[in-house]
Amino acid sequence: MIQEIIEIEKPDLITKVRDMKNAGYRLATICALKDLTLRYSFVKDEKQVTLKYPADGPEPVESVSGLYSYAFMYENEIRDLFGINIINMNLDFNGHFYETAVKVPFRAAESKVKDGE
Repeated sequence: MIQEIIEIEKPDLITKVRDMKNAGYRLATICALKDLTLRYSFVKDEKQVTLKYPADGPEPVESVSGLYSYAFMYENEIRDLFGINIINMNLDFNGHFYETAVKVPFRAAESKVKDGE
């Protein structure tokens, strides 16, 4: 399988995801990393393309669920576990997709490391 990673700028997310859909790619997954980078992975035939998107900062991230309806599952999970503000999801659980003992546990764990706990 051929793999390609493309770093994109914040204003380009929806345009790039639309380009992938129009080119016949299916959304395989969206994942968040500890540095609050989102990775949108797409697959077509024997090629995987990953869009690397910086979600750090106060600006909300626009949902891609208008293009790939099932993206709401990934997006709600990312909001609940990482605290990344994803807006305009086609199905928004408002922070209750997962019920966890610690609110946004992956960001809370990162805070403890920084604070020396």
